[in-house]
Amino acid sequence: MKKNIVTRLKIHYLPMFALSVTFCIIFYLFWKPTLPIVPFITYTSGYLSICLLAVSLILGPINLMLKLKNPISTNIRRDIGIFGGLLGLIHSVVGLFMHFTGRPWLYFVEEVEKGFAIRKGNFGLANYTGLLGAFILILLLVISNDYFLRKLKAAKWKNLQRFTYLMFVLVIAHSIFYRLNADKVDLIIYLYLPIFLTILAFQLIGIWLKTRKNV
Repeated sequence: MKKNIVTRLKIHYLPMFALSVTFCIIFYLFWKPTLPIVPFITYTSGYLSICLLAVSLILGPINLMLKLKNPISTNIRRDIGIFGGLLGLIHSVVGLFMHFTGRPWLYFVEEVEKGFAIRKGNFGLANYTGLLGAFILILLLVISNDYFLRKLKAAKWKNLQRFTYLMFVLVIAHSIFYRLNADKVDLIIYLYLPIFLTILAFQLIGIWLKTRKNV
């Protein structure tokens, strides 16, 4: 067991960490060299998280397309999801210090004459979809290990893992609402929608291949 963990750290997590550091350096040097530390961490962790979670979602369909074994769980798919999930949590926590420093509740409610009201509009929708996505992400991270796979049994564990799809939709919605709130549609067109449509296409192909195989 210990040897397996060390091996995974070397061949999975170390390369992902190196790629993440490289991306952060490129982001700093060529895109946002004057960005303060809190926005820098928020943006880079968010972009990296979305991309890694997307990769974890297409590995299963790719295995089916290549006619490879596609078990309930594989270390590479799980590790990519875990690393992307941890970055997503970093994004969520650090992002609370982007605005309203010391008053994070104002992301979800706004001050009105008689107290507080639910925050609406694109900004409110961005925060609520992000919050729900973060809660699901925590659940997925907690059960993404062999202990819970054995404890819950394969079928139940897999059903819980399917919340990954809902979480990813919420993450994409969160990102889109934030860009709309900032009146910027560049990343919506060139990053978020292409990623979403790519995942959707691969998942539909995977479902079709499974259906054909079971016929």
